[in-house]
This record gives sequence, C-alpha cells and structure tokens, in this order.
Amino acid sequence: MTIQKSPIFVKSMSHAFSAYVRGSWLALCLLIQTTVLLATHNRAGEITYAHLQGNTYRITITTYTKASAVADRPYLKIRWGDEPSNITDAQLDSLWRTNGSGDGENIGNDTKKNMYEGEHTYSGPGAFYISVEDPNRNGGIVNINNGDESGGEDGKTSTSIMAVFSIQSLLVIQPGQNGHNNSVELLYPPLDRACINQIWEHNPVAYDPDGDALVFSLVPCTGVGTTVLEGWESPDDFTSSNADSFTIDASTGDITWDTPLVAGEYNIAIKIAEYRNGDLVGFVIRDMQITVSVCPNQPPAINPLEETYCIGINEQFYLAVSATDPQNSSVDIDATGGPLTSVENTAIWNEANEVFTWVPQCEEIRLAPYQVTFTATNDPIGVPLTDFETIHILVVAPRVENPIADPGANQIALTWDATPCLNAFDPNDLDDVSYKIYRRGGSFGFTPSECELGVPEYTGYSLIATVEGATNSSFIDTDVNFAGEYCYMVVTCWPDGAISYASEEFCALVEKDTPVMTIASVLSTDAANGDVLVQWSRPTKLDTLNFPGPYVYRLHHLSAIGADTQIFQTNPFTTLLLGDTIFTHNGLNTLEIAHRYYVDIIQVASDSILASAQEASTLYLTLTPGDNSMTLSYTADVTWTNTQYDIYRRGPGEDDFNLVGTTNALAYTDTNLVNNQLYCYKVVSTGSYNSPDILSPLINNSQEACAQPYDQTPPCAPTLTIDSDCLVPFNGLSWTNPNNYCTDDVTAYHVYYTSTLAGVMERIATITGASDTAWFYYPDTNPFSIAGCYAITAVDSLNLWPDGELHQNESAFSNVFCVDNCPAYSIPNVITPNDDDLNDLLLPIENRFVESIDLQIFNRWGGLIFQTSDPNIEWNGTHMDTQEAVSGGTYFYTLVVNTIRLTGTVPIYLQGHITVIDPSTPSDTNQ
Repeated sequence: MTIQKSPIFVKSMSHAFSAYVRGSWLALCLLIQTTVLLATHNRAGEITYAHLQGNTYRITITTYTKASAVADRPYLKIRWGDEPSNITDAQLDSLWRTNGSGDGENIGNDTKKNMYEGEHTYSGPGAFYISVEDPNRNGGIVNINNGDESGGEDGKTSTSIMAVFSIQSLLVIQPGQNGHNNSVELLYPPLDRACINQIWEHNPVAYDPDGDALVFSLVPCTGVGTTVLEGWESPDDFTSSNADSFTIDASTGDITWDTPLVAGEYNIAIKIAEYRNGDLVGFVIRDMQITVSVCPNQPPAINPLEETYCIGINEQFYLAVSATDPQNSSVDIDATGGPLTSVENTAIWNEANEVFTWVPQCEEIRLAPYQVTFTATNDPIGVPLTDFETIHILVVAPRVENPIADPGANQIALTWDATPCLNAFDPNDLDDVSYKIYRRGGSFGFTPSECELGVPEYTGYSLIATVEGATNSSFIDTDVNFAGEYCYMVVTCWPDGAISYASEEFCALVEKDTPVMTIASVLSTDAANGDVLVQWSRPTKLDTLNFPGPYVYRLHHLSAIGADTQIFQTNPFTTLLLGDTIFTHNGLNTLEIAHRYYVDIIQVASDSILASAQEASTLYLTLTPGDNSMTLSYTADVTWTNTQYDIYRRGPGEDDFNLVGTTNALAYTDTNLVNNQLYCYKVVSTGSYNSPDILSPLINNSQEACAQPYDQTPPCAPTLTIDSDCLVPFNGLSWTNPNNYCTDDVTAYHVYYTSTLAGVMERIATITGASDTAWFYYPDTNPFSIAGCYAITAVDSLNLWPDGELHQNESAFSNVFCVDNCPAYSIPNVITPNDDDLNDLLLPIENRFVESIDLQIFNRWGGLIFQTSDPNIEWNGTHMDTQEAVSGGTYFYTLVVNTIRLTGTVPIYLQGHITVIDPSTPSDTNQ
C-alpha cells in the first residue's frame, strides 16, 4: 500500500475533528468534501486596521480570489493576536464578507475582490499579530513549488493544497508612549501585469493617516502559521539567472523587476512598516500577484519630477505630468495618493489635462510628507504596461507673522501673531502647539530656501526658549542685561513635530546701563604664578541725579569652588570714565582651572551698588588625545558672542606656537600627529557685542595645555550581512573590513550572538586577521536552530597608553542582523506495525526546528492510548498502559508543535487522524 504523506498543516482537518470522535466515515467524507468546496483560490490580499476608541479597532481583511473557481468563502477565520495559546482553529472568530452585498465584487481579469470586516477590543497595551490563513492559493504560481498545480482547482488531490495562503499585520498599542495606531491604507490594487524582457514597475501607494514614517521591504510569502511558504522563491531567484533583479525602494515603495524572464503568475509579499518617534508601531504585509506574459509591448516613461515639494496652506500646488511611449502608443496618466482620497481638503487630478492641483489647509499640516504616485499606462495591442513616478508633498505650517521686539530695562519683550490654524485643533490639543524662540547677537539676514524649515545652525542662532500653547504668543527675554543688538526668529511647532519656516528676523538694541565685561584673557600659564588680563567697559547711562558721585569700580574674582573675592578697586571718580578699565590679576593657577570675573559700580557715599556687570570667564581649553590626533574643546562663560577660534600649536622640537587652524565651533581636531610625542596648544577667541558703544573685536586667550596623542580610538563598526539557508541548515556571516574605508589597524573581529530578539548579546567567537571577514555556523546540537541575532565588532592592535599599559580598542556593534528558523513538522496518516521494518513506527516526515511536541492519540471513545513530548515519536502502535498492540482502525490526535523561533518558543496547534493497518485485523474499528 502506498502511504500518503499527509502534512499536519492542512487546516481542513480541524473541521473534521468531531467526525473522528464519532467514528462516522460518512460524516468525515462529507466534511472533507465541504472543505474542498469552501477553499478559496487566493491571488492576493492584506489586513488593515483603524482605531475606533479606547482599545477597540476595526479590522479589514481584503482578498483577491480567482472568480472562475467553483468554491467561495463567505467568511474567514481570524486571529486577533490576543487569543489563548491553546485555541483551535474551530474556536477562532469569523469575519463575514461585507462588500458586494456579501457576495464580493468581480473586478475583471477573472478576479473577485472580497472584504471582511469586524471590530475587536483588546484588553490593554501590547504587540498583536493579526493573521488569517486560508487554503489555498490559486494553482500554477510559478515561483511556488515550480508552478506545480497537479490538481487543486478542480478538486483533484494534489500538493497544491499545501500552498496555504496567509497574511499578517502587526498592531502595537502604546497609549502612553506613541498613542493609538491606524495601519497604512494601500491605494493601488495588488494585481499587476508584466511582459517578458521588459522592466516592470509597481507601487502599492501606501497612505498613513497618522503621518508615520514608512519603510518598505520585500519579504517571503507565508503559509501555515504565517511562516515562510515552503517552495516559495523570489521571482529573480526562480529563474536561476543573473540577468534579472527584483528590488524595492525602502523609502518610496517603488518595486522594480529588471526584467521578467519566464511567463506565468508570480506571488510576492511587501512589508510596510510604520515608525513613530523612532519606534515600530505596526506593519502590514501585502501578498500580491504578478502575471507575466509574452508580449511585444514596452513600458512608457513618465518625464522626471522632483522628489519632494513643500507647500504652505492656502497656496496652490500645481504640477503638470507628462509621459512618452517608445511605440508612440497613447498613454493614460493617473494619480493616486492620500491627498486625493484621504484628507479633508482633497487634491484634484485633471486626467484630461494631466495636471495635479492642491490647495491644502491647516488640517493637512503634518510632519510626514504626503506621497502621490503617478501611473502612466500605455494602450497597445496586447498587455498594457505601466511606469510609476512617486513624489512627496510636505504641507508646511504657516510661519509666524508680525513679530516685534520691544527693549526695556535689562529685558526684551517679544510678541507675534498666534498661528492662524487655531480652528484646526481640538481644544484639548491647543496646548501641544508650541513656538520655539531663537536668538543671536546681530542680524544674519536669513532668507530660507524652499523646504528649508526651522532655523539652520549655520545662521548662528541658538534656541533660547519654547513657548507652549497655540494662543501664547509672547515671551520676555531677561538674559540681556548688557549692551548689544539682539535678533530673534520664531518657529511654530505642531504636536506631531512638524515645523514652520522661520519668521522674519526682528531685532532690538539694549541700552548699556551697567558695566560690561569685555576681556578675561590668560596672559601666562602656570599652576601658581599665572596671569589674567581683565577689562570692562563703562555704562553709557547712569542715574547721576538720584545717585550723585563720586563712584568707584570694584572688581570681583570667583574661584573654582565659588568663593567671591574683591580683588581691585579704582580711585573715586565723579564722571564716567572714557574708554575701558584694565586690570592684570597675578599669582593664579591658570593651568588647571578657569577664572571668572565681574565688576560693580559703587556710590561712595552710601557704599551701595548702582549696577553690576555679568560674569565673564577665561577661555578654558581641554585636550583629548586620539590616535595620531588631538581633539581640542574649549568653553568660556561670557556675555559677548564669540564667532571665531584660532588654534595654535607648538610641536616637538618647536620653540613657538604656530597657527594650525581656524573654526567657529567649540571643538577642533588636529590630525597627522605622531603618537606618544608631546604637543602643546592654546586657543584665541574673537568676539563682539555687536554694539557701537563697545570695543570690537574682543580678543581672548585660553591657557596653554599639553598632551601626547595615543591610540584610544576604536575602529569603525563593520557592516554585517548573513546568507542563511534553512534547509542545510547554516548561517554564513560576512562583513566589511574597516581597514578598507576608515582605519588601518584592525587585527581581529568578535562575533556576538543571542538566540532571541529579547536576549543579551554574548561573544561566541573571535576571528583573527583583518582580511578574514567570514564565519559560518552549522548547528550541531539538538535541537538544531539557526534562529538568532548576530553582530560583529572590530578590534585593533595593542597600543601603549599613558598609564604604561598595552590596550586594545573594540568598535561599536555592527548592524544587528537577525535570522529566523523555518520550522516544519509533519507526520504520516498511516502506520503498519507488522514487524516488516516498513512503516512499523510512527515517525515524523518532517522535523525541522522543533523543540518539543505534545502528541496525544485517542481512540474513538476519547480514550488516551499514547502520549509523547519527543519530536521523533517512535510509536509502535501499542497502548501506553498495556503495551499491547492496538487493533487496526482510525485514531485521532491532537498535536502541539513547539517550534524554535526568533521570538522564542512558538506553539502550533494541530489535529488529525492516523490509520493503523493490522493485516490480522481488517476491521476499521479501534479500541
């Protein structure tokens, strides 16, 4: 007798469970027949979801099935992602078809579109994998089992029943962190046509109503348990030729097949992942079908468009789109995207004139740009082909209008008009709108270019405050108690992080009614006898009527521990002295600490302070040695604006300092040095108050600092890729050699690994030699598994450090690359325990990446006759209690297969029947 291989993944067996228990062969046959009739022939589909309220979501399953198939599916079983682990398929909830009055919708090309909808409330936050399985796909998919369709559509027995169709989406509920999520909406259908030897392009046209960042990738089609569908190959791998490639643009979703080589139907899967604040908040995996034909047509080409456009509210965005066709066929251009269908103020596509126009309003402002995809389809005799061009449109928040800076006593009052978009917000969200205030000394003359939002760093403006609340349109800058011109720009910030163009620059000049520190410069460097030059400018305005002279200046010094000491007092004077006052402070430790100063103007008669200058500190230099380099960082707490830093160096054997660099940054790296040689540096700053009443420029010196460069810089991280084969099994790791692009002293690599996503990386191997950039892992322990995440680090040669010890530097982790298993487990449906060494034992047909099982075999009355956790089973047809052979007949089983996955142990729940054939007992009953 031929023993038929019966994969336990066939879900139709679950419907026959009760028939096994009752022992009714007639009922079993009827149920199996019904299963075949209900089986849909799925071409494509996806699962999407929308947040309703609280933790309640509307789930929509969309499938595209072969219209000519006799069978149909009025409902589908769904896994919401929060079911108990031991739930059976029969216990899953059903979603009923809602479109076409419940009958689906014929859309041509032998295809029916089916939509199933339902609502589900989750108990709380979490990550929920929503999935649907349905046998089976339409037969003859050439990149699944090489197009084996020996039956299936006509109800014949075939391996096509193994080609289970499954789709999955991830819903992440994080109300306290990222809020509730709505999945992407895919606006272009998942069915397309291509021609042999012609480039094929496609885009799913994904619209995210939440404005999340989208990342597109190609993933394998899935079958049972949403695991990789056995026998599936990528279209370019199927041809086993290097002449074609199949790729996707991760940012736009544009898919390119260059070029199809074999005619037939292909299925692929596209994963669209959503990220918010850098966190994954969900994904949708679409399974789609491509029909490749032999046709002489060539695709049209859309004339190039800009990738990104920025548009303000109430501004009309106008874009003319055109295309050419190599055969001069007529070309129809269409537009698809969120602005045309899914926003409050929709765009218009004028198909006759091929013009896209949009006047967005406040409601359309968001951080993420809107994606619009234009499709150009030609009209030849035969198969039409399409070209895709995707653009991004960023709707920008309106800039702040009518800003005013009003100077006062040691402060400047800022006011501006509140955003004109107040009515676009829910009243509860108004506090989430904010205004960022930027300031600099003196005007820059900034005029933003297109899409140059906010205030760029190169303007010299610094963020000084954020005003919360859309209606709060004022700010008082009190950090201005010295003379100078202060200029401002204001940027509006939306709750999701969207920002406006900067406002126009607006400035104010503060009167100098206090002394102003102008110089705090190190003259000489020493641990005990250093010198600092201190200088200040007189106030230009003083109340001499109410506080008549004479006056004196008192200069104060603040030590590193904060002690305030008066170090100098001028002779009395009755009128404000012209020019600056200068004092040299001697006997200081200028080598190791910075020094701070301020000056008071005192009325002698009352010994009271009339005005005080803000503190100013010396410029303090810190050196950080590197590999053949030295990084200088320097700070000064001053009230003027430093715009330039000149770097001076005295190298080994040199007597004088020489200028080696100039920068406007607070750090500088000097390179091409010799390790373990002494280098000394000082920094000279140039600054100004941007005031006509104060000396300019202001020149200040740091102390001198010396150090030796040495190698404490780790190599840059390698880039890791993995070639994994589930069937061998093995993982082949390969990585880049940093010596080829960023360093020159890598000598070895460390391999790090964790078996699960939540695990901690541990070092498992070290590979010596910079050029040895590959490592292979073949599992040799039971249970075999290649699942896990890997990372590589690079280490350099031993280096002498100032502590006199040899050290080795290790890079940061490479990219973390994760690989999952492809579990498979199946058992036969017949054994013949007659000691002829043929099928005497129940053994698994497939046993791959399985940790353990829980197999229970029952007789017709529900009595347990055998149980094991061993994946090898090795049941010899005897009763586990009596060790006596069971009689010939049919027995049913329940089976939990604990598969080894990247996420940990994942159970699959299955059930089916086993026939024990005993030549001495021809009966079909069992004990």
